[in-house]
Amino acid sequence: MHVVVAGGGAVGAQLAQALRAAGNEVVVVESEADRARALSVQGLKVVTGNACVATTLETAGALRTDVLVACTGSDEENLVISVLAKRHLEVPRVVARVNDDANRWLFDDSWGVDASVSQASALVAVIEEATGSGRTVRLAELGAVGLVLLGVNVTVGSAAVGRGQAELGLSERDLVVAVIRRGQPLPVDDALRFGVGDRVLVLTDPAGEARVHVAFYPDSAAAPADPRSHGEALG
Repeated sequence: MHVVVAGGGAVGAQLAQALRAAGNEVVVVESEADRARALSVQGLKVVTGNACVATTLETAGALRTDVLVACTGSDEENLVISVLAKRHLEVPRVVARVNDDANRWLFDDSWGVDASVSQASALVAVIEEATGSGRTVRLAELGAVGLVLLGVNVTVGSAAVGRGQAELGLSERDLVVAVIRRGQPLPVDDALRFGVGDRVLVLTDPAGEARVHVAFYPDSAAAPADPRSHGEALG
C-alpha cells in the first residue's frame, strides 16, 4: 500500500514509521527543511514543501497513492489538504487528524475526509482497517483494565486457516471474543474453524500483541509495530 503523510511532526513521524514498519510504501510531506532532513536521516522518504499545494502532493505520489493522511498540527491546513486530495487529486481514501475536538464536526465528506481521528495509533488502525492491509491491528486500549483489543485479518498465508482457536497455541491471556465472517458474527466455540477473510477480535494484555500476531502468522518476519514506540509520546 502506498501512503502519503502530509505533516512530519511528532504524530506524523510516528504514523509514518509505524506504517513503514508494517511493509507499506510511505512518503512524508514536510514544509520545514530541518525537520524534513531529520526525517530523511531516520530512513523515511520525504518531499519538502507545502502540502496545501497540489504540485507538492503530486511530487509525493498523490496521483497513485492508496491513502493520504492530513496530519499537520493545524486543523485548517488538514481540511485544505483533505479537500485538495479528494476533489482535485482524486485520492481514494483521505484520513485527517483532528487537533481540536471543537472542530471535529468540520471533518466530513464535504471537506473530502473519509475518516477523522486524533491519535497516531487510531490513524494506523483506521487506515489498515479500511484497506485490509494490516494483518494485526490494535483497535482499542482499555486502560482501566490494562487490556488491548486487537483485530486480526485471516489471509491465505495465515496458520489459522482451517484450524480452531485451540490449535493456534494462543496464551491463556489471549481471549478470542468474536469472529466476523462476511459481516456476520460467528459463535466462538470449539467447533469454529477460521477461514480466509475472517476478522478475529482478540482481547489481550499490552505485551500480547506480538504473541497473537505470531500465533496467526508464525512465518512473519516481525510483529506489527506499535506507533507509540516511534518518536515522542502523544499528549
